[in-house]
Amino acid sequence: MGKNRVRVKQMGGPKMPANPLADLAIPPEEMIHLPTKPDSNSGILVWPMSETFSMVYKKFSAIYPNYIDSNKTVKLGRRIAAKDALPEPTIQDIHEALVSLNIRHAIQPHKGYSRDASSRWDNPGRVLFDLEGAVEIGVINVKVYEAFGLGDDVPEMGDSGESQQDENGKGEGKGKKQLLRQLAQIIRDLPSRQKRLEEKAKTLEEEKLKAIKAEKVATKTGGSGGGGGNRKKKGKKKK
Repeated sequence: MGKNRVRVKQMGGPKMPANPLADLAIPPEEMIHLPTKPDSNSGILVWPMSETFSMVYKKFSAIYPNYIDSNKTVKLGRRIAAKDALPEPTIQDIHEALVSLNIRHAIQPHKGYSRDASSRWDNPGRVLFDLEGAVEIGVINVKVYEAFGLGDDVPEMGDSGESQQDENGKGEGKGKKQLLRQLAQIIRDLPSRQKRLEEKAKTLEEEKLKAIKAEKVATKTGGSGGGGGNRKKKGKKKK
């Protein structure tokens, strides 16, 4: 009846081996958190603002800054001659020029020209404007069907919200190119643009001077440190 029993007490589970790469892990506070990519269809601004909830702009014609940028090639989207274009126009410039012409439009700040990847972060955005309305109020001196191209209908928007005709440069009539030249001419004399370019030139000049100053300091420090090892110590010659 009375058999001796041994009770085994378990002190804990088996230990897991230490992670050899634990010391190489980046602490959470030192991690780089990139901002989320904004929705390309968000942040749309409409002019006039009274039509914010009523304007149907999906069939409007598109203008990317590349269309009138003299720094861009035809392959990268320039639609008018380089002599008629101007360097680095922005959607804000295009907006102000369209307002001065009283043309209805919508700004999409997060769009990018598909044939120029750098434009998506360097100079993003596009403007959709009422080309038919511009013809009706007399800003463009052509017939409505000629503004889009002979026999072409108003460009339809695809699922991505971009007009295939606008992207390929096909289907553009003389009306749109006429307006592009007119916009470039107006933008050239905008006070806000001139102020922006002056501030940019000033910033670039300051950065250039800082780089020159840093280079001089580095050269001076390197020269004084490198020459000390070759100097001979002065003292009395041994007899």
